[in-house]
Amino acid sequence: MRENPRKATQRALDLHRQGRLTEADRVYASILAQSPDYFDALHLRGLLRMHQGNPSEALPLIEAAVRLKPNSVEALSVFGAVLLSLDHHQNALEKYERILKIEPTNVDALYNRGVVLSKLGRDGESLASYERALAIRPNHGFALFNRGNLLAELGRYEPALESLDRALAAMPQNSEVLNNRGNVLAKLERHVEAIASFDKALAIRPTYVTALTNRGNAFKQLKRYAEALASFEHALRIQPDNVVAAYNCGNALVESGRLEEALAYFDMALTIEPNHADGLSARAYALFNLRRPGEAVECYRRALTITPDDAVLHTNLIFALNFIADASMADLQIERERWYQSHGERFATNAIHGNEPDPDRRLRIGYVSSHFRDQASVYAFGGVILNHDPDRFETVCYSDTLEGDDVTRQLEASVTKWHRTTHLSDDELAQLIRADQIDILVDAVGHMKGHRLLVFARKPAPIQMTAWGEPTGTGIKSMDYLLADPVLIPARDRSVLTERVVDLPNFLGYWRPGQLPEPSQLPAIERGYITFGSFNRFAKILDSVLRLWATVLRAIPDAHLVLKPVDVSQRSRVEAIFADEGVAPERLTLLGESQRFDHFVAYQQIDIALDPFPHGGGMTTLDALWMGVPVVTLAGHTISSRLAAASLTALDLADFVAIDKDGYVRLAVAKAADLGELAALRAGLRERIANSAIGDVARYARAVEAAYRGVWQQWCARSGSESGDHLKALVRS
Repeated sequence: MRENPRKATQRALDLHRQGRLTEADRVYASILAQSPDYFDALHLRGLLRMHQGNPSEALPLIEAAVRLKPNSVEALSVFGAVLLSLDHHQNALEKYERILKIEPTNVDALYNRGVVLSKLGRDGESLASYERALAIRPNHGFALFNRGNLLAELGRYEPALESLDRALAAMPQNSEVLNNRGNVLAKLERHVEAIASFDKALAIRPTYVTALTNRGNAFKQLKRYAEALASFEHALRIQPDNVVAAYNCGNALVESGRLEEALAYFDMALTIEPNHADGLSARAYALFNLRRPGEAVECYRRALTITPDDAVLHTNLIFALNFIADASMADLQIERERWYQSHGERFATNAIHGNEPDPDRRLRIGYVSSHFRDQASVYAFGGVILNHDPDRFETVCYSDTLEGDDVTRQLEASVTKWHRTTHLSDDELAQLIRADQIDILVDAVGHMKGHRLLVFARKPAPIQMTAWGEPTGTGIKSMDYLLADPVLIPARDRSVLTERVVDLPNFLGYWRPGQLPEPSQLPAIERGYITFGSFNRFAKILDSVLRLWATVLRAIPDAHLVLKPVDVSQRSRVEAIFADEGVAPERLTLLGESQRFDHFVAYQQIDIALDPFPHGGGMTTLDALWMGVPVVTLAGHTISSRLAAASLTALDLADFVAIDKDGYVRLAVAKAADLGELAALRAGLRERIANSAIGDVARYARAVEAAYRGVWQQWCARSGSESGDHLKALVRS
């Protein structure tokens, strides 16, 4: 006997609700076999197919149902869900819009419309749809959740947190809400609260790997590296192929100074996902700091093939190339030009700047840096800012400095305008600079972490120059000048740069805020033996450099060497190299990091500083000289190899500059042999610097301002000529 379709549908629906989907499906099939156009069976079987995770099979069923009843809200709702599952977002939106024409206050349709609009990238409309749903049903947990997530994506973290808190009140056992709430708290730098939220998520769902990795990142931000590592490793035990957890284990170890161990985790991440660009980049960073720049460069290049649009990654490659011994000036500049072609050229503009071309008027100078704080590079140019001539120059700073300090406040108090710019995009910062009508815009970072070179690519000021931070050229065609000196960049090398070189007394100034200790008497006189030292960034101290220094120590059998700062994890490697070279460990002193004053006190232990190569010391050289310690350097064929040579020559100490490795050893040995000359030099070095065009910061500022005035006058002359040509053309026409 044929069963009544209505009763059969009810029986199938009961089975459906009980979760007995296979049995329900057989009943729906039998109904449709007898009545192919029976709406309820079509609609509900389509819904069942969705519940089985088969939206493609649900689609023809629900299409047929909607053809029968085009205004059925229930069928249209299922239709929208099916289309959404199949990523047919525009069609899904049309279905939810149709529902809302029939029932304008249908909360589920408003919610789902918000989901689809978000998928389509129409974030403002999506938020509005969630708001309409919440106006009708204020405790709609998923609308609150999605609204909070969307606000977080838009960087509106405070309202996002409020929305997620309300979602949590509506769904207190929802681990995803707790996880995402933790992420927003972390964005607000409320890391302790973020950890508490992640912990609650994990109490509900102990194997929630994403919450474990997010929790680890929050611990990492608090520098609680052991707890961070434990969280990441827990995630890996649950999910051994989780590339994010493996990658983050490596990062936690890097920040703990455990670089060799970090490499193993980066290798694990890359085994899981060979094209994990972040893993390659992080591995390169670890290799670089393990003083293996060749391998770091190889890793950076591999990562760039995966993410060629990553400008920061490309900058890291450029910086690492400075440490490659056989890289030529041309090689280094070609990579900088590639950076510009890949990342900056698209922003090139022929926009006319409306700055008044008066050669003698008061100029507005803008400085762009993320280093306006107690950091080596700011001591090169801070004196220029503090000692600017206010009658002739107005100074504006654009600070990407994340955490200010006393140095920051001192600089801020000395300028006309101080903009905190970390929250600004490159476009927004360029617009601000234009609005400020800057005449000369100065990049004080170069190709180092935290630069804003893509702002300079947009040419927001009529004259742009780079100086001090990493003075090796940028490759940016809209960067007009590079402040340097004739030793740092000899005339023969200038043709490969995109910038024109403007010479200063020295490419670095030497500003000395705060109290510093006095130089000691020459230690060798009391000790009876010479002590060499290097306080340069340890990434510069390559194995080849250590072996050459061992040659110096072998030539002077009682000489000692002090290295600072050396991370604990690398000390055994250093000692092993010297042991292999026949230098006993008791002749080495390996020191760690210290505060600025104590760092300078450590110079009182050494008689002669040894400069590394191929990347020499910039501010470190001036620090040593200020403490009475002369520096032996090897001037090479790249800008980075001539940093120390430039400052030594400017201070009439060119006799400490060697031109090859053998000469370097001979020079170090010869200088160590005359303690009387070393003692006399030590006694007068501080005064020599203080009275020089480098160390007299007011005098250095005048030299920099003379350079500004000179390039400005050239710009005015060109602007006048171009205006005249334009007028002549108008007359001729």
